[in-house]
Amino acid sequence: MTLLASLLLALALPVLPVHATTLGPGPGGTSVVRLDTVTGMLPGQTRAVQISPRVTAPAGTGIDAFLDRSRTPWMLYNAGVAPRFTPGLPESGKVFPVDVGSTLPHTQLVDQNGRLVDLASVAPGKVVLLAFIFTRCPDRDECPLLSAKFSELQRKLDPKHFHLVELTLDPPYDSPAVLRAYARQYGADPKMWTMLTGQGREVSHVLDRFGISSLEVSTAKFLHNDKVFLTAPDGKVADIVQTTQFSTGALAAQAEHLAGLASSPIGRIQLALVASAIALCGGSQFAGVVLLETMLFLLIAVVSFVALSLIARMLRRNA
Repeated sequence: MTLLASLLLALALPVLPVHATTLGPGPGGTSVVRLDTVTGMLPGQTRAVQISPRVTAPAGTGIDAFLDRSRTPWMLYNAGVAPRFTPGLPESGKVFPVDVGSTLPHTQLVDQNGRLVDLASVAPGKVVLLAFIFTRCPDRDECPLLSAKFSELQRKLDPKHFHLVELTLDPPYDSPAVLRAYARQYGADPKMWTMLTGQGREVSHVLDRFGISSLEVSTAKFLHNDKVFLTAPDGKVADIVQTTQFSTGALAAQAEHLAGLASSPIGRIQLALVASAIALCGGSQFAGVVLLETMLFLLIAVVSFVALSLIARMLRRNA
């Protein structure tokens, strides 16, 4: 096969983020590794591969890499020593946290079509709405609800000005193929809606920077906090919504405001009230929404009482 043919074949293949465990040296300068399963794309297997850059480590060492199957033998490139991905609390003390005013970090991730994506330049010049999900989430009020709301936002917002991004919390399972099926489930247009996975070490670093926690309580079940980051067209984070309990109209209004477009001030106020109520309740979404609904109920009750009192007074005067 010619060099050009090899290059074209490599470009046609999706990028596969993989985790492998070294087993020892192989023939011809290769290393024998045990490759973990890439869901829906590659069965787990043991084979000799080239590793670039070369990793000098004892047998049993974990490696994160991208897999190039167009070569013989296969190659693990962008390789680095890393443990197998495990969910957990963010190690914010080891990173520069992303907050309002920060730019999105430069990191190599992989989208649902197997293409490398730099998170910092996923949609330059557009308002980006970034959230965190995992496709096996069994709670209909968590990830499926968020993705359904993103699906509605896709219909509400103009792709000329906006881009939606969801990053998995579960990279060992959420391969590009799994994300592609998940994207079809919600009617995601890849021109406006990017779903991301990646090497475990990269995803873990990103989750640390965004302050996202994910605790595994059983197989395929994670407890995690909910955040939606909104970046302005200049690439800087302009708002962080710490709940999924928002209306799509309210979030769309805030996004349109950041894009410099006409937007509903009532929607922006509603979003701010939800966020404030949740903050007062120590970050509890349920308690925050209950508090907000209670406050609105009391406000309506007070207004109704005042209105009825005025009507009753007017009726007495006219009697």
